[in-house]
Amino acid sequence: MAGSRSARNQQVARASEYFVAAELNKRGAFAVPVARNMPKIDIIACNSEGSRTIHIQVVTKRGKTNWHSSIVGCQPMAPKGDEDHFWVFVELGDVQTSPRYWIVPDWWIRNDIYRAHQAYLERHGGTRPRNPTSTHHSIDERRLEQWEDRWDILGIFD
Repeated sequence: MAGSRSARNQQVARASEYFVAAELNKRGAFAVPVARNMPKIDIIACNSEGSRTIHIQVVTKRGKTNWHSSIVGCQPMAPKGDEDHFWVFVELGDVQTSPRYWIVPDWWIRNDIYRAHQAYLERHGGTRPRNPTSTHHSIDERRLEQWEDRWDILGIFD
């Protein structure tokens, strides 16, 4: 049964990557999912002239749960002048529902995860209560409200 769930999770994640690539292509960019051996990059996309290339990490959820990520590599960060790494958070929903998207600059989400995790630790005396060594981080949709459907920030559409 565990293998079955893992396969379903991989299928859901892969479906989201294809939905994001399709949305990018529909909007006029060129986008392709990449091989699984590229850490933290699921899609490479560029504008129609090929003069700007971006890298996208896709994070998926189904339904009203939170997205899941990690605190690893998250730290205080400031805006980058020419960001070329982004996260696209996807709520896949069910087969009757169109996906929803939140497009977030890499610097912003890494900073947000860091700040939220530090606040969590402060509320718990400086240590994660149940599993102090865990790097898991849950991301609630409300934290991303300002980024819903912000395809424009990618800078790859004419």
